Amino acid sequence: MNIVNQRKTNNIRRQKEKKQIMAMTKSIIDTTVAGKENSDEQTLLAKLFKSLFNVPPIIANNVSVIDIINTTQELVIKKGMIDPESQKSLISFYETADLETIREEEVIRKMLELIYEVRNIRHQKIKSLLQSQRSSTFLKLLQVTAMRIPVWFPKHDEQPPPLCGAIEPLPSYVAKSGDLVAALVKQSGEERWIVAEAVAFKNGKYEVEDIDVKETNRNFTLEKIYVKPLPLMRADPVTCPDAFFPCNQFVLAMYPQTTCFFKALVKASPKTSYDGYEVLFEDDFNQYTIMMVVSQRFVVSFPSLEILHKDDEMVVEY
Repeated sequence: MNIVNQRKTNNIRRQKEKKQIMAMTKSIIDTTVAGKENSDEQTLLAKLFKSLFNVPPIIANNVSVIDIINTTQELVIKKGMIDPESQKSLISFYETADLETIREEEVIRKMLELIYEVRNIRHQKIKSLLQSQRSSTFLKLLQVTAMRIPVWFPKHDEQPPPLCGAIEPLPSYVAKSGDLVAALVKQSGEERWIVAEAVAFKNGKYEVEDIDVKETNRNFTLEKIYVKPLPLMRADPVTCPDAFFPCNQFVLAMYPQTTCFFKALVKASPKTSYDGYEVLFEDDFNQYTIMMVVSQRFVVSFPSLEILHKDDEMVVEY
């Protein structure tokens, strides 16, 4: 029964991965403009298109093996016992099905890697567009980037890695140049948590740049404790339910239509990898706003009390 249950779990996971591939592939194909994609992207799309033809035969073969297993098990149940020959056959079929499942998973994961590479190329294009777009378009593009980070899928009983959903980074982790972070800065005479881009990490301090081009003071040097790397992968509630902030926990969440983070109370975690958190933002009078939805990408743990406020000396514009 353990094998059967494991098989069911694997089937559910594979079905979710297949749906993820089809959805992302459709999104990529729908947004492709002929003649405007660079050669790297064209090459990756060609590989992805070719890989799609490898999936149906593998699935058909898997279905055939599973049908044989089910038929053999039904015969055993009717007999009320399992003879050595049937036992040997079932073991052989299970081993074959296991190998085919591994093969199918490898193909799907390679396709996901291709999709993520294409998305990364397009993400770089979006980053350049962010510098020149007006506010409404800028914020829409920022939300697009939240859906372009990959969904993490476990292998067997693998646990979600750091920066997957709500999983914290390791203490030694340093955000790479170009990564988005939440940064506590002082602008216009007040402290605020903003969406910034990591520029460099030198002498134990981050150099970050506010992604909002409308701000006059955009560049800061900050102590590491005032910078929180944003998630690099989305979590799926089916495969890693522990990678989410629980209900009634305070977090830092980006307020819709802004690039600033504020204290918020989680009221509902994402139901799928595409959904966001349902949160209530806390105002200056300890009251709450109406329910709002914020994507996984822009929700991080609430900072400890000692770093909620900082001295003027702790931040230096460069």
